[in-house]
Amino acid sequence: MLPREKYMEKGIDNLSDQDLIAIIVGTGTKGKDFMSVSRSVVIRMRRLVKSGRDINIRDITEVDGVGVVTAMRILSGIELGKRLYGLETSERSVVRNSQEAYSVLRDIGNRKQEHIVALFLNSRFEVLERRVVCIGSLDGVNVLPRDIIIPALELNASSVVIAHNHPSGDPSPSHEDILITKRIQEGLELVGLNLLDHIVVTNDSWRRIEI
Repeated sequence: MLPREKYMEKGIDNLSDQDLIAIIVGTGTKGKDFMSVSRSVVIRMRRLVKSGRDINIRDITEVDGVGVVTAMRILSGIELGKRLYGLETSERSVVRNSQEAYSVLRDIGNRKQEHIVALFLNSRFEVLERRVVCIGSLDGVNVLPRDIIIPALELNASSVVIAHNHPSGDPSPSHEDILITKRIQEGLELVGLNLLDHIVVTNDSWRRIEI
């Protein structure tokens, strides 16, 4: 399903970063389809963000298939998001416990479909990156420890916080929630990483998964 079709049928919450960029990019170039171009843009932007650099037009136009106008659209969308929702901050968020995790992740409680989100933390418990791991139920999408471990190692994280929402409004962890939490915790421990927390979030409450 193409990103525009997915947007109309399932809503914006179900679009990946690549889908969002693909809608902005719109079309490809000779020899490269727009999804391939969008994938390259997302990879480049993530690298720049991780390095702490501000992204400029030249950075994006260096991606094959992206012109100045498309780069301007992408950067304008980012800037609009910062202005409307106050996403730009001079300090990293610090997450040391369940309550602080909820304060950072409470927005997923309003999603109509289940989202699994991870916070990757450094040794000072500062958030290095927030990433949507997958969309769908925990058991339905078959989340694997490697889905958490690989980005954690790439980011040189020390700890990980996981959260997912229950659209039903009931924050009680399911049996599957507990089993998968144990599996992810064991996988992280094998590579020297710590699962700091896993919380279930709803539109007005949250609960920690005890294992």
